Order: sequence, then structure tokens, then C-alpha cells
Amino acid sequence: MNPKFILGLALVFAVCSTATVWAGLTPEEIAKLGNELTPMGAEKAGNAEGTIPAWDGGLPEFPAGYEPGKHYVDPFAGDAAMFTITAANMDKYADHLAVGQKALLEAYPDTYEMNVYPTHRSAAYPQRIYDKTIENAKTAELAPGGNGITGAINGIPFPIPKNGQEAIWNHLVRYRADSASRDIGQAAPTRGGSYTLVQFHDEFYMQYSMEGMTEADLNNRIFFFKQEVMAPARLAGGILLVGETMDQVKEHRNAWLYNPGQRRVRRAPNVAYD
Repeated sequence: MNPKFILGLALVFAVCSTATVWAGLTPEEIAKLGNELTPMGAEKAGNAEGTIPAWDGGLPEFPAGYEPGKHYVDPFAGDAAMFTITAANMDKYADHLAVGQKALLEAYPDTYEMNVYPTHRSAAYPQRIYDKTIENAKTAELAPGGNGITGAINGIPFPIPKNGQEAIWNHLVRYRADSASRDIGQAAPTRGGSYTLVQFHDEFYMQYSMEGMTEADLNNRIFFFKQEVMAPARLAGGILLVGETMDQVKEHRNAWLYNPGQRRVRRAPNVAYD
């Protein structure tokens, strides 16, 4: 048979076969999402010990009594502590304690304790995020070098990650809200208990998660962030503005700082890799 004819047939079969291959997960893996796995890829079943329950959809609605702009209402306020870990019994739970927790129990045996409550799997996302995550599972890929993602929008790109890079990108583009604002405080107490409270007002615009957003319209931007220092007086008025880029090899994170003392806006290349 003519070798050129054989080569031509091989190319035809190659093209036809690749047309039916998922760029992301296999059809069998995708079928698990929303069935034996949650739509986001977690195990839906509880653990054998019964200490972690099965996921049943979480809490898709705000708890009764919640008012926008107010503190979140505890949906499990009626739960009683199952047991308390103290310095006296910490050895019994040593396998479940972090080094820092052990250190606190040892340093403050009379005042520090840990109440342990029943586990609830309350995580829930909008249905469109579930739908987009399943769509992404068919097409999402890492960009060259793992420095970005392609074929994904809104939902996480890799609900069944195959490596650490995919898991990290799930975290970087996770759904947090379309937009949000918050007033927060930060403090670094000394051993003696003194501290200076630094207060911030933060605003977020999560471009990747916006309903109707397309991959083409992202323009290599995941989200925008603005933070203003409100107190103490010596720091008040300082503003940080960040445009978080998807592929930071292609384009570094965009960041600017406003210094109220200088009344100038400067680029902030040091705001990177955190």
C-alpha cells in the first residue's frame, strides 16, 4: 500500500479522535460531579467515623434574622459543645492539634481552652457557579508553565485537580462574591497583651466571578481590590489599589499606593507574590 496513503489515513483518524477528547476531565470523571462528588469536586459522603456528615447542599440562604451589613447570624447557635480540650487533657487529642494550639494550651493552662462542636458542611454557592464549574471541567487547562488558566470562567477550573498547580488555581479564582466591601481591624498583640488596632475599609470587584463575564473580556484580570486605612491617625488615608492579573509572567500584578503625607500615587511593585 502507498505509504503516503497510510500516512493520510493516520492523520484523518488522529483528527477525528481528538475531536471527541475532553480538554479537561474525562466524561466518566465529569459524571461524578453532583453525584458521588459535590459540584465543586469534594467527597459528598461523610466519613466512616460519623464525625463529618454528608454534604446535602449546605446553606444556600442566609440564616433567619440576618440583616445585610450586619454581623452574620450563627445558624447553629443551638449547638452544644461535645467536649472541651484543656491543658489537662490535651494529650488525648494530640493527633488533632496543631503545634500552635498545643503551645497556647501549655502557655495559658488556666485561661485557654478549646470547645469542640459538631461538624456542619454548610458551604454553598450559587447554582450558576456549580454549572460553570462542570462546564469548566470539560475545557479548562493550565497555561504554559502553569502561570494561568484557559478554557474557564466563573466556576473553579479543576474540580478534580490532578496536580498542585491545578489545586492552587482553584483557590486563586474561587467564588467569593461578585463584589463586596468590609470594615476590618488588624492587631498584633505583644506577650503582655498590648496592641495597636489598625482599621481598614476594603472593597472587592471579582471580575472572574461576575455573571455574564467571558474569558475574552477578562483581559488577564481576576479581580480588583481597594483598601483604605481608617485608623490610627498616623496611618489614616493611605490607599492601596490592586489589579490582580491572571498570568503574572505575561503581566505583573498591577498595584498602586497613595501616601497622604506626600499626596502622591506611586506604583507598588513590592505588592506581589502574596
